[in-house]
Amino acid sequence: MCDAPSVGRAGNAVRLLRHVGPSLIIRLVLVEAAVALVPLAVILAIGIVVGRVAGNESVGEPLALVTALLLLQQVLGPIRAAVAYRVTRRVDGVVRARVMEVANGSLGIAPFEDPATLDRLEVAGGIIDAFWGASPGGAAVGVISLGGRYLQVAGAAVLLSRLSLPVALGLTTVVLLAYHRSRRWNRVRIRAIRENNLIGRASRYTSGLANTPPPAKEVRLFGALDWLEERFRVQWHDVSSARLVPWRWASTRVTALIVALAPVVAVAFVAVARTGAQEGVDARTLAIALQAGIVLFSLLFDQRQDDAYQVDFGLEALETLHTLEGSLGPAADQGTLDAAGLPARTISFEGVHFAYPGSGREVFAGLDLTISAGSSLAIVGANGAGKTTLVKLLARLHEPQAGTIRIDATPLLNLDPASWRRRLAVIFQDFVRYELPAADNVGFGGVGGTGGAVALDHAAARAGALDLVHRLPAGWATPLNRQYSGGADLSGGEWQRIALARALFAVEAGAGILVLDEPTANLDVRAEAALFEDFLDLTRGLTTILISHRFSTVRHADRICVLDGGRVVESGSHDELLAAGGRYAELFLLQAERFRD
Repeated sequence: MCDAPSVGRAGNAVRLLRHVGPSLIIRLVLVEAAVALVPLAVILAIGIVVGRVAGNESVGEPLALVTALLLLQQVLGPIRAAVAYRVTRRVDGVVRARVMEVANGSLGIAPFEDPATLDRLEVAGGIIDAFWGASPGGAAVGVISLGGRYLQVAGAAVLLSRLSLPVALGLTTVVLLAYHRSRRWNRVRIRAIRENNLIGRASRYTSGLANTPPPAKEVRLFGALDWLEERFRVQWHDVSSARLVPWRWASTRVTALIVALAPVVAVAFVAVARTGAQEGVDARTLAIALQAGIVLFSLLFDQRQDDAYQVDFGLEALETLHTLEGSLGPAADQGTLDAAGLPARTISFEGVHFAYPGSGREVFAGLDLTISAGSSLAIVGANGAGKTTLVKLLARLHEPQAGTIRIDATPLLNLDPASWRRRLAVIFQDFVRYELPAADNVGFGGVGGTGGAVALDHAAARAGALDLVHRLPAGWATPLNRQYSGGADLSGGEWQRIALARALFAVEAGAGILVLDEPTANLDVRAEAALFEDFLDLTRGLTTILISHRFSTVRHADRICVLDGGRVVESGSHDELLAAGGRYAELFLLQAERFRD
């Protein structure tokens, strides 16, 4: 009745049910069995009514039975929905947790800059769009539901065989073959959804621009709402058209198949009627046989076709998850050495080459750089010179294509990544503004660290953010977004201090390398000056990497290096570089000239 791959795919969904628990599975199986068998009981009861009418007998009891069975059939619907929801919720919870685990299993961030991987993550998570969709949990329920449907078909075939075994076997075979053919056609719709998910993601992003702060304020100020609406309409038309074409293709073929089968079914019913007339079959048996034939033929019309589609779509999500588990799983050679206390001497970039995936331009073309432990290094250069990329390589968010990064004498690849990252406290220029309580915004810097509120207060005080926290409506418990009850919005400079506190909290938790990527970009002049007055205190005992376009800030570092063309072209102290009259001196004087003017 179905090919081997389909059986294997259904087996994947059934195996998901182990996460549900036997009690709930038994309830689901019993409910589905009842949903399948009660209509057959109605057929038998109606047959009894017809037989008694033909024999001029009392029909009171069988009519009461028909009424009770029809009432039970209506009651089973909500019961099935409630049980199916519980099963779906549990299975989807497990699968989505696996999706998160798989995503977190990727050592770097390169997969999340790949559109194909992002599409797979959405499919694996069972993302539901406005057209169609299902989840692995729905697939697990659907497999049991389809099992109930096959039970119903088998029961109907048995009832029909009481009148004519050849007709029962022939009609059942034809209908089941046609049903599985229609399911294969419907899978075309699944491919259309998967192949056009990129357009779907783009349309969801566009719609969010109009109602998600901060873009909502800009698009209104710029008068771009009409443009956004038109863009969304075009994108939605593209994605819906791409999906409607195969949907119509599949639906047309299913309809044509049903129409083509109509004469076959008509012949089967005529054969049933003739058999009944020729063999003098009683009205009861004939009524039961005709109703059973209708149940068989209704398999092609029944809404369970949608259930079957949801099973296939949900299994597509599960198989996509398996693909992701194979492609995003942890690398075999992640390294196992403990990074505690490192670096003791140096961090060295030796002949490092790196280009972002899909880019034909090398960011680093043989980078050589040594950073002394316990010292501060400032990195300057034009936009795109690789300043932030250097930090990403150091944190193993990306891997170099050639060359070696060493911590003391040990290749970075040999260190345990989690252990090494605990040694890093990083503020990226595009730091995250978590819509979470202030305590989490800072505490993320040292998850699992000790000290609690005292450590939070200390980190916030060093970052100049403690007074800010005390002014919040609920202190550390205040959500940092006014969209949440009791929440508060922060200015850019206040967010900068929260981010700095997060990095300093990581230092409290044991980090020894502090990376500040444009740490004063959102601060006013006085706040910036105050921060760098405390620079030596903040960085004492740490290996510090400072990235900034402001030369008034980088001069505080022990050493400054200039990146250009994928290499270090100048290195030295502020005074040494000015005296050399090279690239650094040129940029410094150009920036200083603006203030003199």
